[in-house]
Order: sequence, then C-alpha cells, then structure tokens
Amino acid sequence: MSITVAIPSIPGRSYSLAKAVESAAMQTRPPDVILVVVDHQRHGAYWARNVALAQIITDYVAWLDDDDVLLPNHLEVCERTALETGADLVYPGMIVEGGRDPLATPVNGVLRDPFGVPFGPEQEHHLRTRGNFIPVTNLMRTEVAIAAGGFPQPRSAEFAEEEDYGLLLRMLDAGAKFVHVPVRTWRYRIHGGNVGGRGISEMT
Repeated sequence: MSITVAIPSIPGRSYSLAKAVESAAMQTRPPDVILVVVDHQRHGAYWARNVALAQIITDYVAWLDDDDVLLPNHLEVCERTALETGADLVYPGMIVEGGRDPLATPVNGVLRDPFGVPFGPEQEHHLRTRGNFIPVTNLMRTEVAIAAGGFPQPRSAEFAEEEDYGLLLRMLDAGAKFVHVPVRTWRYRIHGGNVGGRGISEMT
C-alpha cells in the first residue's frame, strides 16, 4: 500500500506550510510522496486539491491543510485501519486548538462530538441530508476519489467547505466504504482564516 500526503496551500503561509510538511515527513510510517500544491492565483481549495489528485499515483492520499499538523502516528493508524477494514476512506480524530470540535454527528437522534462514533446508517443519512462532520484530514483511496469526479467547485466563497463535503457525497454515491478510527492523530487549529463544518448549536 502506498500513500501520498497532499497539502494544498496559498502564498503567505510559508511558516505554517513548513510545519505541515515537517509533520508529514516525521511519520512513523513514512509517506511515499509528499505533494504540495500552491494556489498562486487563489482559484480555491477545490482547485488545488484537484490539481494534486490528478498527479497522485499512490494507492491512497492523505489530505493535510497547510495550517494543521499530523501527529507522528497518523499514517500508521490510518493505513492499518484501511488494510484491516478495506475502507475507501478512513477518518481519525483530532486535537482541537483554539476552540471545540466544530463538527457533530447524531447518535440515536442526539447530536454529539463525532469522535468515537462508528460510521453507520444513521451517520450516513445525516451526512447526506444535514451536513458534514468528517474533516478533510482523512485517508482516501485515490482511484475511488478520481472515479467519483474529484472535488466539486463551491457555489461561492461563503460555501468554501463544500469542496470536501461534495466529494464525500460523491464517494458515498459510488458505494465507497467509510470507517472512523477512534484515535486522535492530528491537530486542528481554529482561527479566523479557516472554516469548519456546521457547529453543534447550529444543528440542534
């Protein structure tokens, strides 16, 4: 099994990008490729991710935003889960810095922090009908992502998070298998320049 860590970036983030690349390079399971795509023209994250996706020849791609960092066990945990379950998409937990987890998933009709909640029919229904709770820092099977059509262009800057959510829906429509692994393997920094999913209070 081969893995590319793909990092979309924009100009002016050299410091945080260096930290992201360093975290990818320091994995206990080293990546086969680290690919950085800098969006100099500010086309949008969907564009940078699709440019990366078109270049990837490894079995899986591990996405990483340039303002987040991977813990050393991220690829090892995700790869082991993919091999054990045959998952097309593996999403681990995260350590949130600067706030609380902005995402929520239902458990018996009650919304809660998605960490530790297995992906099942209730979570799939919620993902399809009410919004995203799976961060883009996940491991996905490359051929499935490409066959699903890649990341769709958001309707506007206001809906920038739609690019990764849209691909998740496309992959589900193609029959992809999603698996959550209850291990926190990366750090997510909440700040004014990034966008999370729908907040818990907004969804209840």
